[in-house]
Amino acid sequence: MSKLKKKLTRRDFLKKSGVAAGAVGASTLIPGYHVNAADPVRVGATVDLTGVLADFGFWVNRSAEAAVKKINASGGIGGRELVYIKEDTESKPPTGVRKARKLIQRDKVDFVVGSHHSGICLACNPVFKELKTIGFPNGSATSITGAKGHPYVFRMNESVRHEVFSASGWAFKQGKRWTLLGADYAWGQDQTGQWAKKVKEMGGEALDRILVPLGTDNLVPYLSRINVEKTEVVFMAFFGAMQVAFVKQAKNMGIFDKFKYIGTYDAIEGLDLKAFEGAYIHTPFPQRSADVPDSLKPYDKMLRDAIGVDAEGNDKKRGTPSGVAHDGLGWENIYLIKDAVEATGYKNKKKNTKDVIKWLEGHETKGGPHYPQGGKLIRAQDHQAFAPIYIQQVVNGKMKVVATVPREAGMYPPQGDLRI
Repeated sequence: MSKLKKKLTRRDFLKKSGVAAGAVGASTLIPGYHVNAADPVRVGATVDLTGVLADFGFWVNRSAEAAVKKINASGGIGGRELVYIKEDTESKPPTGVRKARKLIQRDKVDFVVGSHHSGICLACNPVFKELKTIGFPNGSATSITGAKGHPYVFRMNESVRHEVFSASGWAFKQGKRWTLLGADYAWGQDQTGQWAKKVKEMGGEALDRILVPLGTDNLVPYLSRINVEKTEVVFMAFFGAMQVAFVKQAKNMGIFDKFKYIGTYDAIEGLDLKAFEGAYIHTPFPQRSADVPDSLKPYDKMLRDAIGVDAEGNDKKRGTPSGVAHDGLGWENIYLIKDAVEATGYKNKKKNTKDVIKWLEGHETKGGPHYPQGGKLIRAQDHQAFAPIYIQQVVNGKMKVVATVPREAGMYPPQGDLRI
C-alpha cells in the first residue's frame, strides 16, 4: 500500500467516524487509531486559549494550525502525517504543567510547542527534562533559556535580555531618568528588572521599579508613585486589560503626556493603538506590511493570507489588531520541527531526540516560506534564537518602524551551556 493510499485511508476513517478532516490534530482524535505501523509525527501544544493571555494564544495557535494544514496538504513530514494536539493552559501554570504531562504521557507527542506565559514555560521546563521531550516555549523570561534552561528546551522568539540589549542603545537616547512599571509575575519582573539594570549600566537612573499584581484594575496608587518632576521615560510592561487601565488612568490623572513611553510589543498586543499615540514599542516584527523588509514581503503576505490578517495587521474578519509580532511563532516552530525531523531522519523520541537536539544547536534558519518573518540563529550554548528587533512608534493610530536593530546587537553573553 502506498503512502498516499495510507493517508487517504486514515482520512476516510475519520470521515466515517464523524471527525472532519479539518479537525485532525485536535484533542478529539480517536484514541489508539494509527494510519500505519510508522506513526505520524505528533506535536503537542500548550496554548493559552483562555485566561489573561488568550489574545496571544489565539494567534499563535491559528498560525500553527495553518502550518499543519499546509504541511499535510504537501505530503506531510517525510511522508508522515503531522498530527497537532492542542490543550488550553487557561493561562495558569498548574494547568499548563498538567496539560504538558498529558500531551507527553497520554498522547505520546514527539515535541511540544508552548505557552506564551513565562510562568507556565518555567513550570513546564522541568517536565520536558524529566520526560526527555523537546519543548519550544514562547514565553520571553530570560531564565527560560538561561538559569532554568536545559538541553531539551529551545526558544525561537526573543528573550527579555535580547530585547534589552537590542533596544537599549536607541531607548537611552529618549531619556536618562526612568520609572519602570510592570505586571508582577515572571515576565514583568524580568522586563522591569533587566531594563532598570541596563539603564544604570549606561549611566542613567532607574528612579523606581513598580510591580503591580496581575489582575489589578485600579492602577492609580501605582501611577501616583511616578516622580513627575524627575522622570523622563516611563517603561511599561503590562498587557491586555491591565495595559488599557494603565493608559486610561494615566490620562485621567493628566500625566500621560508628561513623559516618553517605551514598552515591549506585548503592551499593545490586540489593543486599539490610538490610545498609545506617540509611544515607542520594541518588537520582533513590523505590524504593517509596508514596513516589512522587501526580501520578506512575499512570505509575510503568504502568512497573513493563511491566518486572515490584512496589510495593516488587523484580523480581516473582526477588524481588530492581531498579534503580528507573534503570528509567525506558531508557523515557524512547526516548520522548524518539520525541518529537524527530515534532516535527522527522526523516527521516534527514544532513538532520535539527541540527534534533533544536536541538529538544532547552532542551526540558522533562512527567511522564506518556512520562516516568513525572517531567519534566526539558534545559539548552540543556550538554545536561544536571535533575530533583528524593530523599534516602532504609534503615529496617527498606526505603528511605524523608526529603527531596525540587527540581531548581533542583541546577542548577550550566554548564561550557561545547555549543549548535550
